[in-house]
Amino acid sequence: MAVIGLVAKDDAARRELQLCVEELGHRAAPAHDVKSGLELLFTEKPRVFLVAQDPADDAAESLLFELEREAPLTPVVVALTRRSAPRALELLKAGAHEVVTVPFSAVSLRGSLSKALRWRGTWFEEPRPAAPLEAARAAGAWLLAGLLLAAGAGGLAFVHHRRKAAALAALPPPVTHWTLPYGHPAGLAYDGRELLVTDWFSATVYRHDPADLRVTASVTLPREVPGALTVAGGALYAASGPRTLVKRMLDAKLTPLGRAEDRAPQTVGMAFDGLYLWTLDSKGGRLHRRVLDAEMTVAKSYDYPGGKAAALAFDGRKLWSLDAKGGELLRHDLSDPRIVTLRWPLNEYTSGEWTPVGLAFDGRRFFSAAVKRVGSASEGRVFVHELPDEVVAALRKP
Repeated sequence: MAVIGLVAKDDAARRELQLCVEELGHRAAPAHDVKSGLELLFTEKPRVFLVAQDPADDAAESLLFELEREAPLTPVVVALTRRSAPRALELLKAGAHEVVTVPFSAVSLRGSLSKALRWRGTWFEEPRPAAPLEAARAAGAWLLAGLLLAAGAGGLAFVHHRRKAAALAALPPPVTHWTLPYGHPAGLAYDGRELLVTDWFSATVYRHDPADLRVTASVTLPREVPGALTVAGGALYAASGPRTLVKRMLDAKLTPLGRAEDRAPQTVGMAFDGLYLWTLDSKGGRLHRRVLDAEMTVAKSYDYPGGKAAALAFDGRKLWSLDAKGGELLRHDLSDPRIVTLRWPLNEYTSGEWTPVGLAFDGRRFFSAAVKRVGSASEGRVFVHELPDEVVAALRKP
């Protein structure tokens, strides 16, 4: 029987995996977070860590980072509570020994845990004091053992990396875009669980699962022409033609709560920074900072520093815009958004084939909605933009 450190923020996932571990004949040492998981190293001495997390979380990377210093030979198996091949690939690259996904069962975990337990290594007892001749012989034996151990560790590392390379090669390539089942997208937002996309032609707001972009629900707004939208204060704010801003509940029907005249159209982008509502006026080339009152009053306006404003998003600390002319993301200084602190070119828009119409951030990556004109028809698409190292570093800066 081995001790398995089980780190899971979600109680249901932790209970489910604990039952699976115990069914395999091992003992699970549960922990709610990475900090309490690391404490298990000194109290329970787990041979393997099993981390349950949503693909959007980073608990596994945090644990891997800490184990690199405290117990570098301890393998980590990650259990994703939602299927995501791109995220599984990221975790393997970060150093995870194995990645499993739902549905969880003792059968599905047996192979991964067995491999991880075999990888654990060998323990040596401290030698007893010996006579000089015996000590010399012991020193030679230990030297030989050390050389054999180094060779064995190198061989195991080689096998491990070969297996990981094979696992990476077996994974499907990361998904970079999805074609929408409608052809006139006009806005994009993330509500903490799903992506919301407006289609102006059908006057509909669609809900999509961000893992595979399948449509989970839709609401038709026959008296409106929905466009840019964002989530603010537990409500959905949307620009609607002609010259209207609408506040809605985030319920199944998107029940309207209030309307205001858009005194600064054409609004093509919206984002909420936790205090103010920001909107993009494409016609006037202006960024507007609004107060969330009944009139959605413009408190201050700024010249847009890009070429052609297309969409807005907020990453939790900074405001971003998608510039259609330059095909790049711009990060703005919140105190003065005319100051651009970072530019990130997006290959999807450099050719001019696709026109961006929406932008959203899910806490880990950006999504953008785009449209392509094909004669008299249109095609809609959502692109996923995984963050490069320089952007990740920029997001961590205050």
